[in-house]
Amino acid sequence: MIALRRITARRRQMASSVLFGLSLLWTCSPVKVCTVFAIKVLEALLGPLLVWLSAQIIDRLAEQPFVLASWDALAWMVLLYIGLTLAVDALQPVSEMHKRLLTAKLQAHIDELLISKAMSIPDIAPFEKAGFHTKTRVIQYNEYFVTMWLTIISQTIGGLVVIAAGSIMIGTIAPWAPIVLLALVVPKLYWEAKLNNATFEGREEVQELRRRAEYYAGTPLRPETAGELKVFGLVPFFKERYLNTSRELLLTLSADQRKLALHQLLWSVLQSLAAGLIIIYLVGHALSGHFTAGDIFLFIGATIQLNEGMNELFAAFAIGPREARHLEKIRSFLYSENEMKSGPCPPAVSVKEGFRLEGVRFRYDETKVVLDIPELIIPAGKVTVLVGENGSGKSTLVKLLLRFFDPNEGVVCYNGIPLGEYDIAAYRTQATAVFQDFVRYEMNLRDNIGLGNLAAVNEQRIIERAAKLGGADEFIHKLGQKYDTQLGRLFGGRSLSGGEWQRIALSRAFMREDVAGLLIMDEPSSALDVFMEEDVFQRMRDLMKNKTVVIVSHRLSTARHADYVVYMEQGRIMETGTHNQLLVNGAGYAELYNMQAQKYR
Repeated sequence: MIALRRITARRRQMASSVLFGLSLLWTCSPVKVCTVFAIKVLEALLGPLLVWLSAQIIDRLAEQPFVLASWDALAWMVLLYIGLTLAVDALQPVSEMHKRLLTAKLQAHIDELLISKAMSIPDIAPFEKAGFHTKTRVIQYNEYFVTMWLTIISQTIGGLVVIAAGSIMIGTIAPWAPIVLLALVVPKLYWEAKLNNATFEGREEVQELRRRAEYYAGTPLRPETAGELKVFGLVPFFKERYLNTSRELLLTLSADQRKLALHQLLWSVLQSLAAGLIIIYLVGHALSGHFTAGDIFLFIGATIQLNEGMNELFAAFAIGPREARHLEKIRSFLYSENEMKSGPCPPAVSVKEGFRLEGVRFRYDETKVVLDIPELIIPAGKVTVLVGENGSGKSTLVKLLLRFFDPNEGVVCYNGIPLGEYDIAAYRTQATAVFQDFVRYEMNLRDNIGLGNLAAVNEQRIIERAAKLGGADEFIHKLGQKYDTQLGRLFGGRSLSGGEWQRIALSRAFMREDVAGLLIMDEPSSALDVFMEEDVFQRMRDLMKNKTVVIVSHRLSTARHADYVVYMEQGRIMETGTHNQLLVNGAGYAELYNMQAQKYR
């Protein structure tokens, strides 16, 4: 009973997935869907019709000589046969054209759904999971799946039409013959489907071997690995690993192909024997006058059509369940509930209180606690610098302040209200940020800066002001097309240094300087030397007034520009105060500051 319920549940889920796939196609283009399926039905009908016409022509030829000039029924049949043959040839390219266009529309629609899904996710936790990245890549770049799904549906429709037509034609000669042939074909399809799934090249163990082989083959060819591989003489090692892995992959695929070949040989022999025995029976009756030569031809042609229809259905039996599971994964991903929920509160017009953290504990997984903060105040309208060695939790704390994550325990408040109660999108429009892993957009310079404020992306005056605040104006005059210069190598643009890219990221953040009351900078000068860093902070000094500014830095020299310093170690708050106060304390901050200061003496 339990097994029956499971089977029923799986079938319901498969049916639901198929309906979802059909709805995707229909949403893309109802006209093209109807056109593709109508052409497929017409193609499926033309094959059996040509077989029937051929049988009629053979019988007429046996009765009387063929004279085209007489324009009797036989002549019209021949002309109709020629016309239908031309129609079959003409429909194929038309069908392929519409299928390609519908496939392109479906791929574009799926891309649009993925973008919408990304837009609907308020936090960044899903984006930092490997599984999320894998799912989006598989969905976005699996053109094979899109084409296969459309092919499965059209072949299923065409196969059912051909099977019905072939069975009817065979049944007019020997009513029991379709039952015999179908009794052999159906179990063949069932076992072939099971075997096909068992030997599917896309299964996990095969893909693992294929990925490893690609890794071992590609590593010696990548520019970022060439130096180390040459120094340590590692190319022969990777070659040997590639040969071993590819050999294992080939053995696996060879075993799969032998199973498939043996299965197909066995069932082909059985089908041929059954068809041969039926033909012998029909020939014997034809010799006694019960059947005509046209009947024999009709049976042979209809049997071929029946087998072709069954082969068309093979995709539905063998590949359909697998692709239906793929469809279910797509649907569950696209329409899954987001763990983080947005609140109803808009951000306040005036900010009287900065951040307050109470009992905050955070971990990325179930083992290591990354942040453990019993209490912390980050004042409003002041510049606060978070300092500490790498791994102390500074960047993670910033992500909590922007509500990219929610703490596992405790609460983070801004202006006296827990972040969970704010409308997330509205809250972030009042903030601007520069991240340690800032994005280098493969666009022109104007867009690279203007994206910081989409409302002003075409406002040249605001873009130029932001470029000046971020220090990008220092090198723009060196670019041939100034703000229209294409940046990045992907589209043949200009390559910049790390420091120049960072200045562009800073400029992008300053696009919101008129509207953002919260400014967060995660290592804003990591790619700048100390002199460039000093220049950038001098430019920002006036901008920081009356704003709540949080700066993450591993350079303690940055703290000299701050009103308030938070010193962190291993996710804990060790010291807070002004730069001078912490130096007087002579504890961890002072020790680390003096150690860094030694480098520049």
